[in-house]
Amino acid sequence: MKKFKVLVRGKNYLIRAAENPPRKVGFYTTAFVEASNTEQAEAAAVELLRNDLNLRSASENKAPDPPKLQIESIEETQSFDGCNLPRTGLAIYEEES
Repeated sequence: MKKFKVLVRGKNYLIRAAENPPRKVGFYTTAFVEASNTEQAEAAAVELLRNDLNLRSASENKAPDPPKLQIESIEETQSFDGCNLPRTGLAIYEEES
């Protein structure tokens, strides 16, 4: 298995912060996955985020307006030494209304 560093962009996440009304945010995170090729690495990174219970419970999206995950880049790497596995934290930004 090869090691991959996958930059993922999350979009259209409806998140509530404290007592404020929910707002649309996006984020960037880097997932570190093992896979045979880039297609499998992409699928593994998306699955990792879709199965993130904290992210899922924070999202208040309804079915007609789901959040989206987009792969920005995939890079093969020799080692995960020094990496925050299985992924980095979220760099969150507010989306335009």
